[in-house]
This record gives sequence, C-alpha cells and structure tokens, in this order.
Amino acid sequence: MGRTHIDLDPNLLRPLARKAYGMSGADIERLIREARGKARREQRQLCWDDIERLLDAKRPNISKELRWRMAVHEAGHAIAHLILRASEIVLITIDHPQGGLVQVADEPLHARTETAMLHDIGVCLAGRTAEIEFLGVVSSGAGGSEDSDLAQATKIAVSMETEAGFGKVFPLLYRKANESTSLMFHLGLAEQVHARLQEGEQLATQVIRENREAVEVLAGELVQNLTLEGSHLTETVAELRKLVVVRPGA
Repeated sequence: MGRTHIDLDPNLLRPLARKAYGMSGADIERLIREARGKARREQRQLCWDDIERLLDAKRPNISKELRWRMAVHEAGHAIAHLILRASEIVLITIDHPQGGLVQVADEPLHARTETAMLHDIGVCLAGRTAEIEFLGVVSSGAGGSEDSDLAQATKIAVSMETEAGFGKVFPLLYRKANESTSLMFHLGLAEQVHARLQEGEQLATQVIRENREAVEVLAGELVQNLTLEGSHLTETVAELRKLVVVRPGA
C-alpha cells in the first residue's frame, strides 16, 4: 500500500527533499500536478510513492560501476573526516542529484594551525585518493566546479601560502589572493600551492591505505542503502571506529 499524503514523517520527507535538490518551485509544482493527475486517473489517493517515482524517473540511470565509484569516493571522505578532523558525521549519501555528499555537524572553533589546514586538504582529497587506491584510476568527480573537492583544497592551499602566515616563501608577507588569477600568472606561487596539495594528497593516501577495510565496509553500506543517516548511520560509524587507525596528532 502506498504512503499517504497525510503522513508527514520527516524520515519520508528528507529522502524526497534530497531527490528534489536543485529543482525550482515551479518544477516541483509541475511534478506534483503530474503525480496528482496520475493518482486521479487510477481513482486513488495521491501518495508519497507517486512523487518519489516521478523524481527518480527524472534522474539519470547510474551504472553499478559508477555507483560503486561514488560509494568509494564518499567513503574516503567520511573516513578522512573521522580520522583527520574527528568530525561528527550526520549524513552520507550517494543518492544526490549532484553526486555524493558527506555532511558533518557544525564544529566548535579550533586553532587554524598549519597541521589543521593540511588535514583539511587531506579530507578534501580523500575521495579522489580512495578512487585511485580501490579502482586504479581517478574520475573527474573531484573537480569541475568552484565547489568541487579540488577547488576547495586549492583555496585552502592558496590561503596557507598567501594569507595565513604558513608560506614556504615569504611567510610574513600577507597577500590577498584570488587563486584563479594569481596561480595563472605567478608560476612560483602555483608551484608552492601545488606542493601543499601534494602534501595533502600524501596524507590522504596514508589514511586510505591504513583504513582500507573501513573504507570498503562503508562503501558497501552506501551501495546497499544509498543514504546513511539517523540511527543507521550512528550504528555504522560506531562499527567503523572499531576499525579505523587513529593517527598521532589527528
């Protein structure tokens, strides 16, 4: 029996909201009208399943290979979060219109040391690194936009070299940098920033290699469930903590 429209359980609404991410109000209104019309023709009440099926139909069909790659990628990020940031993870999904997602709770402010910023780069690059370690080749999933993993990692590395006082060259010199222009025209700075990114990548690689079992277990859970949150996520993270190797100083 379908799930009726009067059931406002957030556990039912959240998955639909994720599937509708990026849609405009007008898009959602059209989809609801279409679902309502279908239910009317079948002489029954509109239910959540009608909306979910239409949302799924508007999304591309993902191959098993790509689904596994996405799961490995997000599992890499999640394990790096646990080890390098000690983050509280509240959501991991590969059922998102723009790909996968690891969401963490708001964290208290900590000192932005050089090590802490390097750890942030490691977390950004851990998804890409996990793809390399488990699949042998990397996809373009870590790049492609200003919000991508590579973009975020580069912004941190640029800040370390120009603004935060951790530059390998002229550490006391403050330079308000725009990475899209400064890296394009200043080869020396680009080399310094890339060296920082390589440091972060090396750290991420060590974390993934030391925790292959945890990454694989989590990726398997994601392939099976698509989204982990709530009590299921809490139980999964508790099991992962028994497997992960905590790095000194992390």
